[in-house]
Amino acid sequence: MLLMTTTFEEPVAARIQQLLAARGLTLSAVSRASAAHYATDSAYWIPHNFYARLRAADFNPRIEHVLAFSSITNYRLVDWLAVLGFSLDDFMSCGSKLPTERTVLMDSSIYDDGMQISWIRSKTSTPTLPSIAPLGQFLELGTSRPIRSLMPRGPSPFLYAKVGRQDALAFPDLLPGSIVRADMRLRNKRPNGDSQTLYLVEHSHGLTCCRLHFAKGNSLTLRSTELPFAEVALQLGSEVRILGTLDLEFRFVAIAPPAAVHRDLARFWDPEPLSTFPVKRGYAEFVARGRKQMGLSLRQASARSRRIADMLRDERLFCATSALASYERNLAPPRHIFKMLALCALYSLPFRQMIRAAGWNVDNLGRDPIPRSFLGRHSGLPQSPQSQRDIETDGAGHLEGVFREFEEVPLFLRNSLPTLLGLPDLALRDIVWLGGSRRTFHPDLAGAVLGAVDGKDRTPPPIPQGSLREQPLYLLLRRDGSYLCARCTLQDRWLVVHPFADGFDRPVRFRVGADAEVIGRVVALLRRL
Repeated sequence: MLLMTTTFEEPVAARIQQLLAARGLTLSAVSRASAAHYATDSAYWIPHNFYARLRAADFNPRIEHVLAFSSITNYRLVDWLAVLGFSLDDFMSCGSKLPTERTVLMDSSIYDDGMQISWIRSKTSTPTLPSIAPLGQFLELGTSRPIRSLMPRGPSPFLYAKVGRQDALAFPDLLPGSIVRADMRLRNKRPNGDSQTLYLVEHSHGLTCCRLHFAKGNSLTLRSTELPFAEVALQLGSEVRILGTLDLEFRFVAIAPPAAVHRDLARFWDPEPLSTFPVKRGYAEFVARGRKQMGLSLRQASARSRRIADMLRDERLFCATSALASYERNLAPPRHIFKMLALCALYSLPFRQMIRAAGWNVDNLGRDPIPRSFLGRHSGLPQSPQSQRDIETDGAGHLEGVFREFEEVPLFLRNSLPTLLGLPDLALRDIVWLGGSRRTFHPDLAGAVLGAVDGKDRTPPPIPQGSLREQPLYLLLRRDGSYLCARCTLQDRWLVVHPFADGFDRPVRFRVGADAEVIGRVVALLRRL
């Protein structure tokens, strides 16, 4: 699905004209105002023929023009970008869909908090949840709601990171490609000796998810659960920083685990002081640091930008190796929005930090939201009395029971999940509640709250293959209407459920179609850590 327009056609110019008229402005007036406001920098001057340029297929707008529009009209920058066809929320989700070698922080910001999205509500008010059941049994799509109504009122206490393929210190507790949540509120809690808590830490080689050994003073050592690596003592505060304690993992079970840690951590290395936010060279150092933290060479980064351009079907997002090198040498940022946003997605750089590092004039940016009708999206019409009652009561019953587990919903992942799960038509029936009280011995199911099921894969293998962790899990529906989640094999007309999941301590056989049927293969899990 296209996340942004690839050519600027007449309706965009018409919307801008109407938008300016709503403020009592014309393009000529805005052009004169931009020259007056930014008298010493012509890059911000909006040309008189801006509408004509919009109609050109190869038009590549400058960020300075958008900044000037925002300042003069007092409308938000994010909304002006949307008017021109750039949805920051959709665009920033692009990077989360791609694999990464190193563990990286994800931009969890919600830029367009007025966007209307379909939300869910409880079907019934039954006081208890089953131990396992598809969410479609007790939840349904309700009315559309603005995202801001679902967001926490204060600053989020959580960070989100994507575990790199070469960050194996926490394997098998965490799998590469997983998305983890770190609670910043507990980062200063410092136990003695070995800690069983998983941490997100930053050192001179980047980010790592692992356990820690706390020694005397401020010294600590990274701990690997299984794989060998160089045990280096680091000084807390100067050489290593604890960003938070991990409490949730979005585990995508189809991703193959790594065989070893990255060579930079496998060989003994001398600790270096932590770098601070780049101020000496500004934008160039900011971009270079982002690439190095991802463990990418310039050639690898260019190849990654090709994937982004192909994903969004726009060649202007591709960054050649020479162009990427120039961005790290030159103090001036790229002039065009396409390249700037491509770098954000490429190196997982938050847009707001990118703006600050580039040194653009953002002191007088607009703060009013642009009316939804000008954005070409759901207008967010006033709710009817019935739908308002739905909103007021949909936190009761099962909905409250499901989401009280999370404290906050990671809404920034809403556009990435279908791709990450491999389920382009993701629906409530594909999500399974696993958080009921039950005994389980399977390592993947420990702490599991939700699972995603591929209903097209209903044929278990005839014999178990690989290690216990490599054997797929399936959701089964029994004749009595209850569900179970377990690893199983299909032998003739028998489903053989193998220990040790959902309390099974011995194999159990079900007749296919009579005693039980396979609903689908589990492709992802949301686990408490």
